[in-house]
Amino acid sequence: MKYSFLLCLLSVVLMGCSSTGTVNADTLKYSSWQFISDDMNVKNNPIRIEFLDAFRVNGFAGCNRFFGQAEIKDGQLFVSNIGMTRKLCDAATNEREDAFLNMLQIGAPMQYTQSELILSSDLEWHFKLVEGRFD
Repeated sequence: MKYSFLLCLLSVVLMGCSSTGTVNADTLKYSSWQFISDDMNVKNNPIRIEFLDAFRVNGFAGCNRFFGQAEIKDGQLFVSNIGMTRKLCDAATNEREDAFLNMLQIGAPMQYTQSELILSSDLEWHFKLVEGRFD
């Protein structure tokens, strides 16, 4: 009886570990993620981020396309050397885009499952795995 209880407990612990794994460059390489939101303005111009070879990133921040060099340190995603197009959009879109890109530059704690990526700052940014050019 003790052994079956321990086996059950061990299997529950292992299932919990597999649902939110450690995030590293190999985990995210060649994946595409799209921001999840109920806001219609965001749905029409969804924020996307793709992780490329050599852990470069590119994406769409809601108004402008961006690119940079990603790095993961202590469970946080950092993107340096960010470059982007310079279109002007409405104030709400520009504000959301600035907040997103600023979060990437200063570092965002990450949580990861096979179908969801959560980046945290003042807000939690939830992304779902989507088909990208790699699929």
